[in-house]
Amino acid sequence: MHIQLLGGFRLDCDHTSVHVVPGARRLLALLALRDTPVPRPVAAALLWPGATERRAGACLRSSLWRLVKPSTPLVVVTEDALALGREVSVDFRQAYAFAATPGARPEALALLTADLLPGWWQPWVQTERDWWRQARLRALEALSDRFRASGDHHHAHQAALAAVQADPLRESAHRTLVELHLADGNPAQAVRQYESYRARLRAELGLEPSHHIRELVGPLLRA
Repeated sequence: MHIQLLGGFRLDCDHTSVHVVPGARRLLALLALRDTPVPRPVAAALLWPGATERRAGACLRSSLWRLVKPSTPLVVVTEDALALGREVSVDFRQAYAFAATPGARPEALALLTADLLPGWWQPWVQTERDWWRQARLRALEALSDRFRASGDHHHAHQAALAAVQADPLRESAHRTLVELHLADGNPAQAVRQYESYRARLRAELGLEPSHHIRELVGPLLRA
């Protein structure tokens, strides 16, 4: 069994998508995001915040009834807590491992470029999403540096570009792209990258790029 959280929710069994009703879907997502068991009252309160304690508990039991079946060990239930089944893999957990130790592996790019549960509005999702956004930005930049160090400028460029697309005002990612263009002998591309960043920074925040990135293209702009 595999749960996808990056780019949207999906449950696969033997490479076939399985339909999951909304309440059970939210429960699976919550458990997939946590690496420790979740107390039942906490799960009920997070998943049904507008309901009474009694109603939230009933909704939780209904969702569990749909998921806890011998043929599909998705959720492990104890007297007071819930956890995802040990045999269930989660793309977010794999991406988390890549983010923690981003070796120069092209397969990491696909996981590190995807948003966490886009369109989900729940506060517990938004908290994880904000954390993931910062973690993957740092990982993408580290990944770009490692690709570049190994001589793989193609994937280095892809990783840095993914960081820019995730946060268009992140100067360190733009600086990496400028450096890559210069290293590849493309000064015009380097200047265009810098000018694009400067224009957006001015328009949105009224700021100027730092001297760190200006120094990279200064000789080209003065030429």
